[in-house]
Amino acid sequence: MKQVSLSAVKAGITRLRSKGGASQDSVYDLVNGYVTAARTIKSRPGTRIAHVLPAGTKGLVFFQGKFVVFANQVTPSGSPDVEIEVLRHPTVPGAPIKEIHFSMPFLGYLYVVAEFDGASDPTYVHFWLEKGEVWQPNKTYFPGALVRPTTGNGLAYRLEGDISKYLPWAPNVARAVGDVVVPTIDNGFKYTVTETTGASARSGTTEPTWPTNAGETVYEDANIQNALGSNTTTTPTLPPDVKDRYGKGSS
Repeated sequence: MKQVSLSAVKAGITRLRSKGGASQDSVYDLVNGYVTAARTIKSRPGTRIAHVLPAGTKGLVFFQGKFVVFANQVTPSGSPDVEIEVLRHPTVPGAPIKEIHFSMPFLGYLYVVAEFDGASDPTYVHFWLEKGEVWQPNKTYFPGALVRPTTGNGLAYRLEGDISKYLPWAPNVARAVGDVVVPTIDNGFKYTVTETTGASARSGTTEPTWPTNAGETVYEDANIQNALGSNTTTTPTLPPDVKDRYGKGSS
């Protein structure tokens, strides 16, 4: 087959055939190119491969200035422009991702539908990827805070307080200097008794409003009459002569 190099065409693309073979002034088909208004042929613009996505990842979406792909385990991205979100099956954490069927920003976070291999119901799992704030040094984080590493690894971490070794606040409990108490609803702080008043100091009947600034002090007022006394009710008795005097009176 004879090859002819064209730098310009007169008739553009035409499928009509004339006697004697194909015309050198037109093209029958053109792949990855186009004819300009000046009747010159230009190559179609393409894209360069800027990133090689990590092996084993699935899906691709551009979100918040990053190319986001998905994996079922922590995987190095190899590029600051590529971010990997870890998606794990709720009952079979080791199940690999078979396919990402949907990924789109929704209310500020990525909404993703993933299909997993090797897992029974559910096979399709829906995720709404709340990212949390980037960890900062010397910052106080309270229980429930969602934090992610400065160098993302595809996971977010929710802070949980450990108050199991401390005594939760309760009403009418004896207090002594050095006792450590935590609120009934964890706020991330513990409170140490530094001073008591009276011979039988006790907690109040209502839980105080706990301060959340380190070094602050909270006071408890216990308005309890005879808090350490018995709850038994006794009936007073009168001497015999008083009984006789008041029991036998005349009208």
